[in-house]
Amino acid sequence: MTARYESGQYDTIIVDCAPTGETLSLLKYPERFSTLIEKVLPLKKAGVKAVGPAVEKMTSIPMPGENVFDDIEYLMDKMQRLQGLMLNRDVVSLRVVTTPEKIVISEAKRNFTCLYLYHYNVDAIIVNHIYPEKAMEGYFGKWMKLQEEGLNEIKECFSEVPRFYVELLPEELRTLKVLREVGNSIYKDCDPDDVLFKQDIYITDQDKKCLKIYLPFAKKEELILEQDKGELSVGVKNERRRFEDGYLNIFF
Repeated sequence: MTARYESGQYDTIIVDCAPTGETLSLLKYPERFSTLIEKVLPLKKAGVKAVGPAVEKMTSIPMPGENVFDDIEYLMDKMQRLQGLMLNRDVVSLRVVTTPEKIVISEAKRNFTCLYLYHYNVDAIIVNHIYPEKAMEGYFGKWMKLQEEGLNEIKECFSEVPRFYVELLPEELRTLKVLREVGNSIYKDCDPDDVLFKQDIYITDQDKKCLKIYLPFAKKEELILEQDKGELSVGVKNERRRFEDGYLNIFF
């Protein structure tokens, strides 16, 4: 994706992401991988140069050559460029898709919080599969009340973020014709290529020596804050992000 963006051949690049768990893993990977390699690679490289010939002579096992480290450094550079692009809030945004059902809304909230933890910009919520009132008459009347409750919860929880609503379609959202129709409907008052919203997630107050991290929907009992030497680990439930000393400082 980075190479395609840097080529300048495209006005907009759209990535249709996998379900929440897989997407979060992919979004965390560039930061975690590049940080690990950045720390380990110089030590491994120096070690191979220092003792590699002796080990190779004693064990007859060939040691990695310079080309191996060059390939790793090339991969690390690609990861760092990808991370830099993903964190460019003037260019990249993520749009969370949900439906007006309690369990799906809860998943959207968790997704939203985890994305903010890693400083990714969520600029819109798309609410899909909204049943039209006529379809809910009679036997399905009770579902209309549940749907209204879900829509109200979305409106209240994501009040600051632009929200777009898509009614249940008579056919699958997969052909270019249907995509155009839905796109023209939900984006009629804005340009979908624009970054529609920005939220200040990490705010530092130098006077008060304070770092504020905006993590909506995170419960107090789910928050984790640990320090290991020069690193700070901030977590929400099972999601964690580490910060090195000198990058972010929190004073209590």
